[in-house]
Amino acid sequence: MSFERELVVRAQAGEEAAQEELVRQYSPIVFRLVSRFFRHREDVEDLAQDVFFKVFTRIDQVRPDENFPGWLRRVTINTCYDELRKTRRRTAAYEIYGPQQEPETAAPDAGSAEFDEFGTARAALETLDPKLKIPLILKEVEELSVAEIAKSMGITQTNVKVRLFRARKKLAAILGKLDGSEGGKA
Repeated sequence: MSFERELVVRAQAGEEAAQEELVRQYSPIVFRLVSRFFRHREDVEDLAQDVFFKVFTRIDQVRPDENFPGWLRRVTINTCYDELRKTRRRTAAYEIYGPQQEPETAAPDAGSAEFDEFGTARAALETLDPKLKIPLILKEVEELSVAEIAKSMGITQTNVKVRLFRARKKLAAILGKLDGSEGGKA
């Protein structure tokens, strides 16, 4: 039995040392994945904690012969996806029922030094629907294969490819609009 399988079996038995070792061993993966979707350190820490809470409340669902890192990745992605949906609902509710004031922090204008290529790409990525954003980040940033993304998200490989195509097309359109609007200023 491999060390990873042994840890899972011990964690399923409720052994605290095994659970701590799983957190120690896999927290970098969870933090890296969560930080691809959320910028603020506090949000990343809170979501990572939620992920491990879910993992240990559902650890009995893992078969020792199953790919534990893949299962953990799937729990992490689903947790991020759930939080993105909640955030979107909160934003919509705030826009409808919140105060009718302009936000205090405005996005930097295209002429500022802050508005660099990375910032532009990040801003464009933030506008994507989570169904498109998640597979794109997993493919391009985390460098997962289409098969790994499909398994992590619980969708077909064909669906992953379609979402990647749509995400890239939408990003290109968004970035093209930004480039077009800046082109007239030069």
